Parts: sequence; structure tokens; C-alpha cells
Amino acid sequence: MFPDSLRVVTIDAPDDLDAATAAIVLANIEDPVVRWIFDTPLRMMTYATQLFRVLVTHAFDSAALQRTDDGLAVACWRPPGVHHDDGEIAAILHEGCAPEKLEAFGGMAAALERYEPKGPFWYLSALGVDPIGQNRGRGALLLQARLAQCDAAHLPAYLWSSNERNVPFYERHGFEVQTRLRVSTCPPMIPMVRHAR
Repeated sequence: MFPDSLRVVTIDAPDDLDAATAAIVLANIEDPVVRWIFDTPLRMMTYATQLFRVLVTHAFDSAALQRTDDGLAVACWRPPGVHHDDGEIAAILHEGCAPEKLEAFGGMAAALERYEPKGPFWYLSALGVDPIGQNRGRGALLLQARLAQCDAAHLPAYLWSSNERNVPFYERHGFEVQTRLRVSTCPPMIPMVRHAR
């Protein structure tokens, strides 16, 4: 487990965005869907880094980017009622993904939206722990911090898991699998909802 002194902090300085992006990229080095999209080392390090930087920036702009104070774990959230322009993400995917995969992934993304909760909800766009800090409770600490806020406001939370191995972790925190979506050769994408409490 992590030291008792480890805390969750909201990232409020632009200078911290590079470190947050790096932690999430490292956490996703073996993610099945990310590696399917960015299927060479160069594509992974170039375009996945750009993609996660956009997610980090969106969360930062919404005052919803959190990390453990050792910087090894990062959570990117989108608060209720906040919407971001996905144009940057579409451009990164268009440039970094093979055209046949891009079409399949577009179909998957459209299907995932159907599982979003009705009304306001918190959306977890990315949660990552640097591999050197994994399996020590950092991800759970980050998740619990935001879910306590969800519970206080009686709001649901929503995410897409792109890694089957992470599903039990989210289930332990009250998320429920909605379905397992497959399109073409893309590994499963798993929408999960934690209902309001």
C-alpha cells in the first residue's frame, strides 16, 4: 500500500501538465485499445502523448484534474454540464491511426455515447498510474476522492474501460458494466456506470 501521507491534490498550475500527461502515457503503454489505435512505438509515443495531453488539458481547464501528491497517479474528470470540443482529439486520431481502424473506432465511440447516464454526471476520461507506482492503492485513492464528491451531490459517474483487466477495479468502486462493445478488430470497450447514491 501507499504511505499514509499520500494525498490527492487538484492540479492548478499549467507547469504540471507535462508531468500529468507523462504519467498517463506510461500507464497506458499496454492498454489494448490505445495500442490498437497507435500500433507502432512511434505512433504511441507521438500521438497517444498528444491525445492524453488534450484530455489532461480539458480536465485542467475544468478544475477537475487530480493527482496523487507524488505525481505517479493522475485522474482526468469532466464535471457535470461541461462539454469540450472534440476537434483536437479527432485530428490526432485522423493523423495517428490507420484509416480502416479510424472508421471502426468512430463507430465504437458513437455506440459508447448511448450508455451515458441521463442528466448530469461526472465523466472519467482517463485514470492512470505510472507502472512503478501501480498496485499500491494510488488509483483507488484518486477514484475515492472524486466518488465521495459524487455521492455528496447524489450524482452518477461514467467511464469507458479500454482494458478488461481494469474492470474488477472499477467494480470494487461501485461501477457496473453496461455492455462489452466490439467493432471490427478493436479490442472491447466497456462502458461502466456508477449510479447516484
